[in-house]
Amino acid sequence: MRTMESWDVIVIGAGPSAQRAAIASHDSGAKTVMIHQAPGTITPPPVAGLATSLGEISPESHIEDTMRLGDPELNEATIRRICSSAVEIVAELEQWGMIFRRDESGMPHLSEAPGHKSSRLSGAGDSTNRYVTKILDEQLLKRALQRRQSNVPLSLIMDNGQVRGLVTLDLMDGEVKAFQCKSIILACEGYQGLWTSVSAGSGNAIALAIRAGIEPQRITDIPFHPMVIRGTSIPIPYEVLSAGGRYRSESGDDIDPLANEGDAVIDLRFIEKEELPWLESIRKVILDSTGLDTSVDVVPVTPGVVQTTGGLPVDELGRVTMEDGKMWATGVFAAGSSASTGFHGSKILPGNLLLANLSTGATTGNEAGTWAKNCQFGGTKLILEGLEDSRKMIENLNSEDGISVGSAEARIMNQAKSFLSGEISAESFVETGKKVSNSVRTTSSAGVMNQEIASALRIIDLGTIVSSIPL
Repeated sequence: MRTMESWDVIVIGAGPSAQRAAIASHDSGAKTVMIHQAPGTITPPPVAGLATSLGEISPESHIEDTMRLGDPELNEATIRRICSSAVEIVAELEQWGMIFRRDESGMPHLSEAPGHKSSRLSGAGDSTNRYVTKILDEQLLKRALQRRQSNVPLSLIMDNGQVRGLVTLDLMDGEVKAFQCKSIILACEGYQGLWTSVSAGSGNAIALAIRAGIEPQRITDIPFHPMVIRGTSIPIPYEVLSAGGRYRSESGDDIDPLANEGDAVIDLRFIEKEELPWLESIRKVILDSTGLDTSVDVVPVTPGVVQTTGGLPVDELGRVTMEDGKMWATGVFAAGSSASTGFHGSKILPGNLLLANLSTGATTGNEAGTWAKNCQFGGTKLILEGLEDSRKMIENLNSEDGISVGSAEARIMNQAKSFLSGEISAESFVETGKKVSNSVRTTSSAGVMNQEIASALRIIDLGTIVSSIPL
């Protein structure tokens, strides 16, 4: 039998929140590993830069703007805590070598954005997310932090409400593997794959927790990005609007992107010359995906789902809670798109998504690492039982009875779009989620690099999340 790996802290995910959590966990002194399905780091789509109150007397205005755009369920204490961390996050990224666009005084350039009373978007134009993930990756390499890539998390092993380990499928060799841990941080992508493609986000960490008996919250609060290129899932970042771009109705009137719920166009024909280098990537993407030259053509856009904000309920330390916050799922933490923090509502203030990813990642990483140092390993028998159960589940995917991967993906995505538009009920959507997650089957039993199995597991995760919608 293969030796079971033991780690103080396991971080599930490959994006900025997972990267930042792993760094913080390692720096707390905990033996840390990152586990994720992707073969490398995941760079989120370029929706906006990093919101920060740099240059303002206090973060109070940023806090007010966030509260104003949000819903009644927002948590003011969380909003204050995360907004107040923004300047420190920018300083940390600078210290690590992050490339920021600069103003004439040498300070990070701040762009205007809808919903903000002050210029507040920092970063590197349309490449902010790429530079952030790159700089965090460099910090992981400097710390020689271990990663288990191309590993699909299958099962969270719990023992009387306390995490004991994780079971994964290694796509590289087809083996189901077990990991023992003291703490685990759930910090993967959201479940936006329901409306784009399953590979864009299956909400794997959320699904793991649901299968372990943890109820998510606000799963049906789906925010829209108003500037998605029509006919694609490609977002245009808010930074284009402060660079001379115009968001207009199809009749040509300037409109507020945060208030509009229908089709529109983006006019980038009059982008200021000095802004062009900072928007080069998105202009090329538009040309490659649509054939439109932004120097002469307007770009048709529509509201689209680029990220999700529903997830696992957490407290101020990132600890995943159960029974309406009365209990902690001991040793389980969540950050970024896996957590429902009360920071985002049905609309997301530009720049707040990346801010929350980095802030919650740092908090949970430190807390999980600190907790693990005072905890003991346990649950070996349960982990081995979970290992066998997961092996049987993978074997059962290759049976004659069931729904093909292609049919299952089409079915759940069609239902997701119909649910979002109000054409079907929650009951119908939940029924589809249950059927798809229980019935999807593969045509090949090959273990090594079987992408059909990987797709089937993503569909199971999405079906699990849909099945959790309260009726």
